[in-house]
Amino acid sequence: MHIRVFFLYTTLICGSSSTSYTRVSENLTAIPADIPTDTEAIDLSHNQIASVDSIPSPLPALSEIDLSYNLLTEFPDFSNCSNVSVVILERNALTHISADRLKILTKLTRLVLKHNSLQTVPDVPGPGNTMAELILSNNDFNHIPPFRYMGMALQKLYAAQNRIRHIPRALLEKLKHLTHLGLSGNQIESFPDIEPILANLRTLGLNQSPNIGGFPTGLFPRLRRIKKLSLINTETSTIPMDICLRSTMTMNITMELNRNPFHCGQEMRWLRLAEEAGVRLILGAVCAEPDSMKGRMWETVTWEDLSYHGMSLHLL
Repeated sequence: MHIRVFFLYTTLICGSSSTSYTRVSENLTAIPADIPTDTEAIDLSHNQIASVDSIPSPLPALSEIDLSYNLLTEFPDFSNCSNVSVVILERNALTHISADRLKILTKLTRLVLKHNSLQTVPDVPGPGNTMAELILSNNDFNHIPPFRYMGMALQKLYAAQNRIRHIPRALLEKLKHLTHLGLSGNQIESFPDIEPILANLRTLGLNQSPNIGGFPTGLFPRLRRIKKLSLINTETSTIPMDICLRSTMTMNITMELNRNPFHCGQEMRWLRLAEEAGVRLILGAVCAEPDSMKGRMWETVTWEDLSYHGMSLHLL
């Protein structure tokens, strides 16, 4: 009885609006020709579509299209729906993006290209004023494209699990509005020179980057808006005290430091004081030094463990 009510409810909801068109996992090989012209969102994910040389009929109201989990090797031709703002092409076989096809999307705000075989994205002015989020994770990039146009409005850039080694300062200078940068799982050889260029940065992911070499001197006072740093498995051993020197003194920062050889010696006593003052800094860090605390979770380290010459930290 409950199952019948559920399906009836679903039918009524779907039938009450013509703004969405969904045909998931139907083994489609092409874009259907029966899509209503007032459709605002299309979900054709998990099909067998190998190419989209055109949309069968104009769809001026379309704002979102999901073609993830198909067989696309080239970027679709969206000439008949150039007002689209969200394009999801996850889990296809894209190896190339035509500049001519991308530049017509002058209202594009979010482009999802993760899990393809791309090595670059053309830098075209079409979406440059509107593109806010670009997801390039799990491709074959060995560098981030020099986004002269595509970076003008970009706020979120995710390029995890590629083959990127360097983050040029000249590139970051073009991403002045960036608030989220995800670069985990690459081969980055040094901590990106993100300050003071990315003054608006709120999250930074550098997980599985064992060669970044720790924190640059004077990083935190300049990154006044940073809220989350993910540095899992990066050989990070300490946190510099200048994290407490940010002029805003807003201490709501979360760090992910799992699987790092963290140093839990007496010189880190300031960190325990900062945490008691409300700083959220470490999640899952395991002590590697000194030997007396090796293997201990930082969260279990006590004031007695961090005593200095037999004197309690509370007395210092």
